[in-house]
Amino acid sequence: MRGLQNDSVDLTFSEVVHVPKVSFESVDYSLPPSKSHLIRLLALASLNDGNTELIFHDAIGLDVYSMIDALRCLGIKIIESKNDSSSKLSVVGVGNNGFTYPQKPIYCGNSGTALRILMGLVASMNEKVSISGDESLSIRENDSIINSLIDSGISVERIEQSNLPIVISGPWHESAINKRPVSLDCSKSSQPLSSWMIASALLPCPVKIKLVGETVSNKHYQLTQRLCNDFGGDIKRIDDYFEIGMWQPKLPDIYIVPGDSSMASFAMLLCKLHKCQIKLSNWPKHRDVLGNEILQRESQKLGINWNSGVLSCIDESSFSVYDLTDCNDLITPLSALIAISGGGEIIGISHTVYKESNRLEKTIELLEHFGLELAFTGSSLVIEGGQTPKIPNELINSYNDHRIFMTAVILMTKFGGSILGKGLHTIADVNFLVRLGLE
Repeated sequence: MRGLQNDSVDLTFSEVVHVPKVSFESVDYSLPPSKSHLIRLLALASLNDGNTELIFHDAIGLDVYSMIDALRCLGIKIIESKNDSSSKLSVVGVGNNGFTYPQKPIYCGNSGTALRILMGLVASMNEKVSISGDESLSIRENDSIINSLIDSGISVERIEQSNLPIVISGPWHESAINKRPVSLDCSKSSQPLSSWMIASALLPCPVKIKLVGETVSNKHYQLTQRLCNDFGGDIKRIDDYFEIGMWQPKLPDIYIVPGDSSMASFAMLLCKLHKCQIKLSNWPKHRDVLGNEILQRESQKLGINWNSGVLSCIDESSFSVYDLTDCNDLITPLSALIAISGGGEIIGISHTVYKESNRLEKTIELLEHFGLELAFTGSSLVIEGGQTPKIPNELINSYNDHRIFMTAVILMTKFGGSILGKGLHTIADVNFLVRLGLE
């Protein structure tokens, strides 16, 4: 297979990638470690009184490194090491000693998860802490977490017209938190709720959180709740409230990080597009699939036989309805997959407009470049099946969204093409192009 042109990596993601036409018969596809797990585990390990080893397979992406660098700025010692079979992050937590005041602004790169969790953590400090991110992250709004922090007596100041940088001044005071429940809007993302759950280990008293709006990405906040409670937390949901008691994290000496199940959507798209076999590895246990079990459950309707980690293309496929309320990251590759298989309707996608790009709008735009038609009804995407991708006649813009970029690259392997956003895959899946034989 021919490699990609322009071998250097520009982390502003402003360079063009030229993807050659490639044919596939069989591909070994190892899922990268779940950044949803790793970012939460790094935060909790930083609060642990002792050492934690986070073990994982494959390579970690830029979002996880953003969290690592941010925690190092707060005085956390994190060492990365590798052997022939796995990699390891060794984290030395600060326990009751607390974070060290950062000597520079905390930079979160492109990671919204890291940003919102860190906002909760630094609110515990009796200092002004500045947090920033890249251009893409700086235009994403954070009103829910900001309003909840202000509601609990924390000062949050925007210092420019964009949403980042911000300056957070803590700490929490028991009188402000005990005054009334903290209101938290989780209708756009559950990350603010995850932030409060993790940061609750630093609170001076128990807290009660009132949920506002219908929660989305429920599996992700449930992951955070499970991790916190497994490590000593006392977090309970009662109707529309969460009651969180005081606690001190106690992590195991070793924690095995599961694979990122959402990335299997790209393996499935490759399988269907090229009618090739995929040997999928590092698929997580059921409790760590985070809503992406829809991929395995609906694989036959998508024209794919999924048998013991081996994916193969089959002729039969059928129309189905796919609810992405808890797995909105799937929208772009799944839309392409539905179009070239049996067709379907995607619901539960309103919150995708708050991702790196307006991912709903940009998914429609991307697939139209490839001649694939989608109809947005106002609440769902309706996609006709049996469509055939066509060669795009212009440069594709990925809008700094790694899942838009990765979907476009796979579609382009059918006939070649060019896309703006070189290196975007490294945000979540460093070896994506290596698996495709393009690096």
